[in-house]
Amino acid sequence: QHGIGVEKDEKKAFRYYMKAAELGKPVAMQDVSLCYYYGIGVEINYQKSFEYCKRSADLGNADGMNSVGRSYEFGFGVDQDYNKAFEYYKKSASIGYIGAMYGVARCYRNGIDTKRNIQNANYWFTKYRSLLKTNKSPDHINPELKRILNDDRFKLSWIDYNECKIIKECGKGGFSTVYGARWFDRINNIWWDVALKVIHNSNENEQEFIQELKNNCEIGYENPSFLNCYGVSRNDYGDYIIVMGLHLKDRYDKTL
Repeated sequence: QHGIGVEKDEKKAFRYYMKAAELGKPVAMQDVSLCYYYGIGVEINYQKSFEYCKRSADLGNADGMNSVGRSYEFGFGVDQDYNKAFEYYKKSASIGYIGAMYGVARCYRNGIDTKRNIQNANYWFTKYRSLLKTNKSPDHINPELKRILNDDRFKLSWIDYNECKIIKECGKGGFSTVYGARWFDRINNIWWDVALKVIHNSNENEQEFIQELKNNCEIGYENPSFLNCYGVSRNDYGDYIIVMGLHLKDRYDKTL
């Protein structure tokens, strides 16, 4: 699937995941579900995605439980049901899956099948971030940027732009453009919905970008339920990108 040690072939990856799923492997069932969800080696089919993540969840797979929760929350392949979404997020979070901890936090933040509770939201956001693994920042970048990336408070990664898929513009402002995308976090083995905040001409003015990044990180650290930064990327034009959490119903054009 990812071209590790062999030429990348998503169709072959899907076939092997399917073979393993047919042998009753819950992890493979979840892999099949994700392939159907993201269109990896097969056409997108939310109904089949739900079918396989539900089978995986029924066998105790935490990743599958999280996907079931997501499907119920947004009505992907199944009727929307906030009660079941919250239930599955909590099940998955209770056995340590960080993606589901993020889901529980969002439910408390947005009042999804529970009373809106920012204190509980911050608790779950903080817990998820405490378990989040990050990669090392490259040596060739601006030393001040490297210090921010290596600051343990922020838990940031240097993100390969090519790991971001299905990129769609959300809004454009005076100094930045925001895109919605899906990013495969290899270190934590999770797909995230993200906002890519591209800072215009930041390849020529690194200091403005660094200040913007620092401001975002400080806000997110003090108010984890308000703003979540995953890390920094850079596009093919050399512009820097702040990679942030994106709720599918959120609008980021107001924060440009």
